[in-house]
Amino acid sequence: MAAARGTAKVLQKLEKSVSEGHYYEAHQMYRTVANRYVKAHNYKDAISLLRSGALLLLQHKQAGSGTDLALYLVEVYNLDKVPVTEESRDRIFDLADLMDNENSQRKTFLQNAISWSANHSDYRNGDPLLQHYIGLLFWKEKDYGQAEAHLLVGTQESAEALGLVLFEWSEQEPKHDKGAYLFRGVLQELAMKNLRDANMVFNTFVERLPTNYLAANQKTPDGTRTVQTFKSSLLNLTQMLLLACQTGNPAIFKQIATKYKPILAIDENFGALMTTIGELFFGIRAPKQANMLADLMSSLFSAPPSSSRPALGAGEAQAPQPAIEEMD
Repeated sequence: MAAARGTAKVLQKLEKSVSEGHYYEAHQMYRTVANRYVKAHNYKDAISLLRSGALLLLQHKQAGSGTDLALYLVEVYNLDKVPVTEESRDRIFDLADLMDNENSQRKTFLQNAISWSANHSDYRNGDPLLQHYIGLLFWKEKDYGQAEAHLLVGTQESAEALGLVLFEWSEQEPKHDKGAYLFRGVLQELAMKNLRDANMVFNTFVERLPTNYLAANQKTPDGTRTVQTFKSSLLNLTQMLLLACQTGNPAIFKQIATKYKPILAIDENFGALMTTIGELFFGIRAPKQANMLADLMSSLFSAPPSSSRPALGAGEAQAPQPAIEEMD
């Protein structure tokens, strides 16, 4: 009880200092008292103090000082091995909400928060809810490449958001084949064996396609389904790949890979992802040197600026192809 009263008095004093505009002094005092708590292994009070100080300074537009305390908060999370819970996650959300994209330390704060959540949860890519939140944050700021990277490892709800992100991204380059954006996202979902999410991304995206992309309805090769085809080889390739993954038939997969070999050769990442998909869905074993998913996903997550189109080699952007392709 005495310790709690002491912490409350410290908070009250520091809040008064901030309200009077003594930001530098308050920031230094928050750090000094937090250090004292940490050295005494009083992590609970350190977290409470740092959260309060970071929020207060950020609310007073002291981005540097506020983010510094937020970064220290994540350090204490790691020292105390704080698990990912609604409470610990919400502290991250509350602080990130007050940081804008001009804050040079925000990226480090978000990366450190993801690393903490990966170390103290069952998710090696970090907490999915945290990833989803960060993906939406970048989407709102129209940083589509970063939004894609985080939504790919988010929640089930992230798949629909990713479809919307990819379509909105494709709208920034109206002369370029929209299929390039969709294919990129679906390939990455499938390479993580997320067939449900890959289909959600596909459906969300194609529902918004303009009519000049649509071709005729055609039967699937086995005659069991009628599907909408497109005037874009990339869109047709994406759809056929999804249908093949649902069957698990390696012969169909090999047929698709052969038919669309020129497209897959445009970017070496496409071939590497197809190799991984072949292993995961069709049991097609690849040479060990071709199994480079970890490096590849890291490369794709290091996306180009939001104004850039997805990497498709050095060639010029291609317009939608006019010929209707047969689904054979």
